[in-house]
Amino acid sequence: MPKNTDSLTPESDVRVLSAALRKLCLPKWLWRSGIVAATVFIWIWLAKQIMTFGNLIRYDGLEPLGEQVVSFMTRFNPYLWIGIIVILSLIVLSVLRTWLKASVRQGRASIVSVSVVQDLAQNLSVDGVDVFKWVWLHEEGPVTVGDLRRVRDQIRSGRVRKLAMARAQHRALEEAIAAKPAHRTEPQTEPVTPNPEPKREPELKAAPERTDDAIPTLTSKH
Repeated sequence: MPKNTDSLTPESDVRVLSAALRKLCLPKWLWRSGIVAATVFIWIWLAKQIMTFGNLIRYDGLEPLGEQVVSFMTRFNPYLWIGIIVILSLIVLSVLRTWLKASVRQGRASIVSVSVVQDLAQNLSVDGVDVFKWVWLHEEGPVTVGDLRRVRDQIRSGRVRKLAMARAQHRALEEAIAAKPAHRTEPQTEPVTPNPEPKREPELKAAPERTDDAIPTLTSKH
């Protein structure tokens, strides 16, 4: 049953999400812890066996090289095998660390069941559900354990207050736009002038045609 809405706060949302994450992650935590503990135990046993084997080694075969060489190798022998164990230990730790990171990444990608999401929706506050919706991009796929971790971290970091402030700012801008007149400045454009008519060349009048082939003569006045 959902809790009283008056008691739902960001702190209660963090507790609800933490409890859900513990329930979801506890089996994998125990399994990883068992693998790590078994690996460390086996490696310690192997390291002891290597040291025991190293202490049994004798360098009498190096007597042709001189007693000093045999004495030096005998004194240096424990440090030699300690160095080998240190190098192998670093390799084992590197492999174990790589496996652990891959396991954690795989665990965060695990899909959360619908029933868990329903329980969270009933026990989270309205602001908590709002942050949940803000974090989770449903277009990308179902809710994962990593999404629940991000929701919890966002609530802890004050995402509820930030979302409320962002909405108030957006509302202020919308109200300011609605209060202003609807007149908007149109972009200035240069006046379009009609294309001038092409200049016409003056027509040359043709000379009158003669009706006969007579040659003009000068007439004298009387």
